[in-house]
Formats: sequence, C-alpha cells, structure tokens
Amino acid sequence: MNQSANQKTNHSHNNSNENLQNFSNQIFNVRRMLIEQFNRIEKDLQSKFNNNQEKFATKEELYSVIGKMQEFRHEIEKTLMPHEDISEESIAEDLFTGLNPFNLRKKYHELSLRLRSEEVDPFGYDPIFDKFVRPLLDFFYIKYWRVETYGISNIPAEGPALLVGNHSGGLPYDATMLKLAVQKEHHMHRELRFMVEDFLFHFPFLGSLMNRFGGVRASQENAQQLLENNHPVVVFPEGVKGLGKLYRDKYHLARFGRGGFIKLCLRTRAPLVPVAFIGPEEIHPMLARETVFSRMIGVPYTPVTWTFPWLGPLGLVPLPSKWSIHILPSVDFSNFGPGAENDRVLVYKMSRMIKEQIQDTIVDKLKNRRSIWFG
Repeated sequence: MNQSANQKTNHSHNNSNENLQNFSNQIFNVRRMLIEQFNRIEKDLQSKFNNNQEKFATKEELYSVIGKMQEFRHEIEKTLMPHEDISEESIAEDLFTGLNPFNLRKKYHELSLRLRSEEVDPFGYDPIFDKFVRPLLDFFYIKYWRVETYGISNIPAEGPALLVGNHSGGLPYDATMLKLAVQKEHHMHRELRFMVEDFLFHFPFLGSLMNRFGGVRASQENAQQLLENNHPVVVFPEGVKGLGKLYRDKYHLARFGRGGFIKLCLRTRAPLVPVAFIGPEEIHPMLARETVFSRMIGVPYTPVTWTFPWLGPLGLVPLPSKWSIHILPSVDFSNFGPGAENDRVLVYKMSRMIKEQIQDTIVDKLKNRRSIWFG
C-alpha cells in the first residue's frame, strides 16, 4: 500500500513538473524571434543616433543576453518547482495544474495563501514571503544583473536615513536590488523600506506583492512614519516620469518634484544619502508610451519597448544589463532649526544640489562603461 501511495505521489510530482515546464516553454522558447528583434533594435539605433551612441549589442553580447534569459527561466522553474519531500495533500492542491498565461492572478492568490505570515507590520511587510522570494532575488542580484554596490558604508549603521536615487526600469527593480544590497552587504544587514508609486496598486496583485516584500505606498506621511521608526527608506523623486523615460532620454534625470524629500529630511533630521543607479535604464528600453487607453484603466502609460508587445509575455522579461549602484556620502540635516522645511529657497537649492550630485555621478560612471551587458 505504501508503494502504491509513493507511486501516486511521484506521478503527481512529475505532472506538476510537466505543467510548469510547458508554461515556461510558452514564454521562453522563441529564440529565433528574440535574435531577430535584437538585430532590429541595433539597426534602429544606428539609424537614429550618432556614432558616439553606445552600441546596444554585438553578436557575442546578444548570445550572452539570451543565455542569461535562459538562466532566468531555469531559476523561475527552480523557485516554483515542488520539492521532492512535498506532502501528498499539497500535491492534491498543485498550483501548477492548468497553469497558463490567463490564470496567473488566480494561481498567485493560491500561492500567496500558503506564504503568509500570521502577523505583518502596519504596512504589510511579510517576513515569510520575503524569505520565499529571496533565492530568486539573489539570482537577479548575483547572476542576472551582476550588481556591484559601492559606498555601502555611507548608509548609517542605525537610526533613520533617507536614500534618494534616480528611477527607471518600469517596475521598482532598482529599489528591490538596493534593498537586497543593504541586507547582504551592509555590516548591520539593515532592512530597507522603499516607496512605491500609486499606479502599481491599480494592477491585480502588484501592490500587495510590493507591500509584502517591504514596499510602502508613496506619501509624505508614510515615509515620515518609517523614518520616525528608525528605518532606512529609499525614495525616487522622479516618480513616474523616471519610470517612463524613453530610451533616447536614458540617464537624463527628470524633474525632482517639488523637493518633498528635502522637506522630509528637514522635518525628521534624517540624513540624506544620494544613490546613483547604472544599468536599470536598459532592462526595458522604451520606444514609446501609450497613454489614452492606459489612463482609462488608472495607469499613467503602457510601455512600448523593442521586445513588448512584439514578443508577447517574453517581452515583459527584463533584459540582463550589467548593474552598478553607487551610494554617495550622506548629507547631514541635524543642524537645521525648526520650520526650515517652510523655506522654499532652501528646499529648492538643496533639491537641485542632490539632483546634480546624482547626475554628475551617473555621467562620470558612464564614461568608463564599455558595454551595456558587461559593464
């Protein structure tokens, strides 16, 4: 009888693996289409930009990019694949039975119920879910984007800190990698919280997913509460304008709002730490933005990139550019008196200074970059 139960378990486990493998094949097995699309990108760039423009990809780099995307596919499968010691009851409720691109929302909710802590913090941070996604994020950090982080010691060992960076990539990949860098490489392994744009909460599951991983809906009140609780917090003053930059405008910082991040530091006396990201601009090279229909459904734009929507679901997979994160020395706000946040001239000058510092760092680091894909 035990042998019969084991055979049933193994059969269900194999079916689960096949379901996931078939779903993965639907998304990733378009190698020829991807090669052709990359060739079109390079031809288009050569016709639009001068000879000083950074080359998008050589043939050797192209095959390396495709190889990295296949590694990403295998990592997704490994993360979601049921383990050998999975119970028969769990197999009976197999998440991957009938998995297809049209029932992802349902499958996500089924999975989320299994990965939920009994208690979360006031903003929804879930340690169990954070632990579950860590192997996949480690893969992104170490192997896929090969992130190099400089100046991690500029983040205070304790107390509040407001990190301010340039923004790009369509989704908060930059915040996620910075959060991971602080957890892995800071000597105190601090837990970084990040602000998330409102429009992400209009999607079926992205908002709650961000909350469970440590994201917080962007607002002055939420950021101030986190700082008063001695959390390091990262904000992106470019907001949606940064996420929605076209490829031709890459690494040119958009307007830094009205200086809300400076007012936040003046009110809380938290040090401000500028951060420059190199690499996220190329993971979704955006040709155009569709806005009319998008605003009808509550989002600012729908990106049109060189891979999406032309390659279907595969076009949503971020490209494996080489990343570097440069954390600059902190700016002290402890000497400013009460009410300094109401000084518009001071706020404007400080905001402009921080923006120029980040922009100058980006320009300087790009001078030494030989390749989008290898740094």
